[in-house]
Parts: sequence; structure tokens; C-alpha cells
Amino acid sequence: MASYDSPELGDRSSPQYGMADEHMSVGRYLATRIPTLKPPMAKAPNPVKLLALLNLQQWLFFLVAFLAWSWDAFDFFTVSLTVSQLSKEFDKRPSQITWGITLVLMFRSVGAIIFGIASDRYGRKWPFVVNNILFIVLELGTGFCNTYSEFLACRALFGIAMGGLYGNAAATALEDCPEAARGILSGMLQQGYAFGYLLATVFARGLVDTTSHGWRPLFWFGACPPVLIIIFRLCLPETKSYIEREAVRKANGNVASTFVAEGKVALKKHWLLLSYLVLLMAGFNFM
Repeated sequence: MASYDSPELGDRSSPQYGMADEHMSVGRYLATRIPTLKPPMAKAPNPVKLLALLNLQQWLFFLVAFLAWSWDAFDFFTVSLTVSQLSKEFDKRPSQITWGITLVLMFRSVGAIIFGIASDRYGRKWPFVVNNILFIVLELGTGFCNTYSEFLACRALFGIAMGGLYGNAAATALEDCPEAARGILSGMLQQGYAFGYLLATVFARGLVDTTSHGWRPLFWFGACPPVLIIIFRLCLPETKSYIEREAVRKANGNVASTFVAEGKVALKKHWLLLSYLVLLMAGFNFM
């Protein structure tokens, strides 16, 4: 398979590949999108060969990211699967209980910004660990809530933790792997969300209303696997891509100012693509 910068694929900076010239107007840029709607009809690569490109460490990075994202989804869906029990517990209508879901989604953006900046500044490893510690605390906290206000507060804070995980997990899983395999791996990683939902439904059948504690054991159990995920991540090193990027920052003399300068350049060059991706993910959530 040809690399992204190879002659067979052409120049990455050409309008054909969506990288408009730095001084191109928005109207001109949008006009150049029309030719790209035609599929390139390139031969699809063999997925088995692509996956065979990964070494053991790259597979371990992918696996820890997949497990964390799956359990993130598990924790999110615990409320969806216990709405009726929570309604009875807090003497509220189901529509009031689902505010706990809405708050999670509202605060995900806050977590994405906080942990996104942290993982770019301090590395993938320790923000990932802190993020999972928050999952443990907030799932336990939700399981011990006695009032509706406590429940909403825990779920709002959980939204920050949930929003912080995916970006770090994606970077951990993908940035060290071969470029040719990133497409299929990113698709596999995203399926962790569906896998987490399936796990939540299975464990809900076994843990909800099967003891005198009602819905609470599902949340208590949800706090346990992140302990293993943290241990797994602690056994792995920092990603090579981040180490190389940090070395460049140190070579420039001022790590903090270089980090800020990198952020400014990234926003200036890729704001349009970033806006598109935000709208795309908003559409996914709407559906």
C-alpha cells in the first residue's frame, strides 16, 4: 500500500486531499471540495496484512486503549439501564433521571479540553491513569448516592472524566502504529463503545435487583475493572511519538512556550477540519 506522502497518492497539500492552501478563502476551499466527492476507486488493502504490521508493543497500546474506552462506555450506560430503579430510589420521573445522562454529555467537552491539553503537555500515560482513577471514584460515588442532587453531581463530574478519556485512548492506540494501519485500527477502537454497552447489559442482568442493594451493585462493580486497566497502563512505557515530540520541545529550550506555540499552529492550520469533525461527531450523537 502506498504511503500517505507517496507519489502514487499525490501531494498531501493539494486540494484533492482536503489540505487547502494556508491563504485560501473559505468560499474557495468549499468549492474545491466538490471534486473530492468522487470516490478514488482505489483497491482496498488486505486488513490482515495491515494488522500484521503492528509489533507487540503497538498491540498492547491498542489493547489498553480499547479496554479503557469500552469500560468508559460501560460506566456511561449504567444509568440508561437502571432508569426505572433510580426513579423509584429518588422519587423522580424517568425524564428527571435522564438528566444524569444529559449532564454527562454536556460536560464531556470540558473533560476533552482538560485532559486533551494534559495528555499533549504531560504525556499519554499519567493523564490516562488519573482519568481512570476518576472513573473509580465517581462510579463508587454514584453507587453511594442517597439524594437526587448527589446523583446529578456525580454524573456531571463523570462527564468530565468520560470526555477526557477517548482522545488520550485514541492517541495511545494509534500514534505509534504504522500509518497504513491507522484507518482499520481507529474503526476497531471505536467499536469499544458498542462493546462496553453489551458488557453493561450483561452485567446489569446479573447485578441489578438481584440483591437487597437494588441498582447499586452495578455501579460498584463498574469501579473495579479500571483498577486493572491502570495497572496495565503502568506496565507500558510512554508512546514513542510523544517522547520524540517532547525531545524536540526540550531542544527548543522552553518546553511550555513550545507547547503553546504548537497549539496555536495546530488551530490555525486545522481549524476547518476540526470544525468539520466536531459537527460530524455531533451528528453521530444526534442519531
